[in-house]
Amino acid sequence: MEQALPMIQFFLILYLLMLVGIGYVASKRMKGLEDYVLAGRGIGSYVMAFTFSATGMSGWLGLGLAGYVYRSGFEGVWTMVPSATVGIFLSFALVSKMVRKYSENVGAITIPDVLEARYYDKSRILRIISALIILAAAIAYVNGQLVAFGVTFEAVLGWNYSTTIVLAAIMFVAWTMLGGLLAICWTDFIQGILMVLGTAMAGAFAIALSGGIGELSMGAAEIAKTDPDFIISPFATMPAIIYGISLFMGDGIFSWIGQPTLMVRYMAAKDAKTLNLSGLMAVFIQSILFGGTFLAALYMRTQFPEASGLPMAGNTETVLIQFFTTMTHPIFAGIFIGSILAAIMSTADSMLIMGSSTLVNDFYIKIFKPDLDKRKALYYGRLATLVLGVLGVLLSLRGGSVLIISWFGWNTLGLFGGPVLLGLYWPRATREGAIAGLSTGFILLVLWSFLGLEGATNIFQAFPAALATYVVTYIVSLMTPAPPEEIQEGVRALRRKKT
Repeated sequence: MEQALPMIQFFLILYLLMLVGIGYVASKRMKGLEDYVLAGRGIGSYVMAFTFSATGMSGWLGLGLAGYVYRSGFEGVWTMVPSATVGIFLSFALVSKMVRKYSENVGAITIPDVLEARYYDKSRILRIISALIILAAAIAYVNGQLVAFGVTFEAVLGWNYSTTIVLAAIMFVAWTMLGGLLAICWTDFIQGILMVLGTAMAGAFAIALSGGIGELSMGAAEIAKTDPDFIISPFATMPAIIYGISLFMGDGIFSWIGQPTLMVRYMAAKDAKTLNLSGLMAVFIQSILFGGTFLAALYMRTQFPEASGLPMAGNTETVLIQFFTTMTHPIFAGIFIGSILAAIMSTADSMLIMGSSTLVNDFYIKIFKPDLDKRKALYYGRLATLVLGVLGVLLSLRGGSVLIISWFGWNTLGLFGGPVLLGLYWPRATREGAIAGLSTGFILLVLWSFLGLEGATNIFQAFPAALATYVVTYIVSLMTPAPPEEIQEGVRALRRKKT
């Protein structure tokens, strides 16, 4: 472990200098709020693919998911498979081009902008509800990433948890304030490559050290004999199947389709054609990220059947960090720690930019100051980024589970799939339907989480909440007056034109 410290510190310093430098270069291209939150709608295919995956994964991958696989085994397959294949494919096939085209048609730069235009919401009720939900989720997500950063460096370098969180916040708030989404996408490209390299190494080392996939599977089977909570097959029992299906649909399908932070990526694409290649690349990238993480976490369980026997006793969310720092060369440990940082930072900065655009564009400008000067809007956007960063620090000082915090933020954002998808494909969807659907889904998600209904029903929280947004939006739309004809024609035009 001590041998790895200089290499890890080297990567940390190099990483920090690179990110701040990218933020400074990107800041020279900022002319207004649209440049800050949509990178001037000029993101190409390769950068799009990596920023999509880097943003979607976060510290949840190397910490939360790794600990989940260590504890529960193959139950994690229910979220890994759709999150690496089906969920990604549907996100690009159903959502990306439609959102890109419609947002440009109506001049929208945020998802509340899209919803207000599509649902003719002159009352601003839908904008306020959607903005509040996005803001709550963004703050929760930034909180989760700061916790992940603090846990990582407390475990690896022995740094003080609170000091580390403040340092992390200064890092990603600084380059986000400087360069906005453009800086984020550029850094995500590099961070995505680092994440792929780190998880690919994790999987390769796990297979080599265990003696092959067969030996690794046999070791996992032995664990399942003594631990009933460790599932060797995702189809082991009927409760496992029921929970797995709800996890597959809720987290792996609904939440990927409905992510506003990913929709903003689509809106920032250079054009609709850019999204075709990006989708294929994203599936390839996601498969490596999930596969490597899964294999390495599984290997650690076979070597340390009891969490108390881990090098860092009981800390299951750092099993991959422990894997690299105790079983591989310091160079590889340094690279992997860098990939963990990349996953954390790439999501934290994205949530910051989404939260700041919500405060400035969706609240202040659209409701109170519609004629605000572009330069002032950019200034306020950067100020909002700083405020949200400070708030994230204050919340993260309490600590918590990276998996649970990140999952709540992710699933909350996934609720937007219902009103967005129905709105862009079904001309009959109404304002009342969207308001009812989004509100019902959010209330259900909160109740499911805080009343412990997941354990009582054996159904993952995101499934009933996301499903409710679709069902309620549809039913209430049928019960309320149809949208104005020009709104319906705008939706039909999307299907007629080549998107």
